[in-house]
Amino acid sequence: MVTHAQAWDSTRERRISYLAWPKVNHQIICNRISVYWTDKLPSKTHRFTVPVLTPRQAELSQSKKIYQGVEENRSFPIWPLSAASKHAVASPRVKELAHPKLINSAWEADRPVSTTVSKGAMTAAARERTTHLAKPKKRDFSAKLVAPSTPPRSITEFTRTEYLARPKTEHPSYLHDKPVRWAVSAGVRNAVLSARLSELARPKVRKQIFEGYNPYRISSAALHAEASPRLQELSIPQRVRKKR
Repeated sequence: MVTHAQAWDSTRERRISYLAWPKVNHQIICNRISVYWTDKLPSKTHRFTVPVLTPRQAELSQSKKIYQGVEENRSFPIWPLSAASKHAVASPRVKELAHPKLINSAWEADRPVSTTVSKGAMTAAARERTTHLAKPKKRDFSAKLVAPSTPPRSITEFTRTEYLARPKTEHPSYLHDKPVRWAVSAGVRNAVLSARLSELARPKVRKQIFEGYNPYRISSAALHAEASPRLQELSIPQRVRKKR
């Protein structure tokens, strides 16, 4: 007799065995014999696809028609001019408009790449002052830069520009950063703390919410309290209360 548990185990083994098989690729047939092409080649006439134009494409492919009223190789005869056109006199406004537009007086044409030097510039001789200014200024970099020892001037002697050019001074009450190492005085070394400082130096003791709390403790005011008539009336149960 096969129990339900044994039947379930056998079904489970068959299911696991089925899932353990690798996935089959149906596009590849193993051990397939090579088959050669035995059919005839298609004919050359029906080998390619023949494109077919739509009526709209055929309409757009046609060339644009020439206007029907146009006459080809039309002769252009010389028409006679009237006597008024031959003896016409232009008005001052027409003559003014017939003049070409003048170029602006400040306009300059592009300078050519190769400029021509004038004969006067080629034969010019520099003056003594120009030659002196053309020489580079000689500087003595070997000497140290020493500021002149001049006495300080008062503010009244400075001009407005010189007064504004001075750097901003520090405030007399400004304190610079304290050095990392500083000397400790003898008084600080031998100082004795007072009782108040020792008390303040101790860390604050923090208790838990219910630490040291007695929920059953009743204050003295509550022990000597007297309830009002209204409170005594409300404290009576509703069933015991007399109906009005």
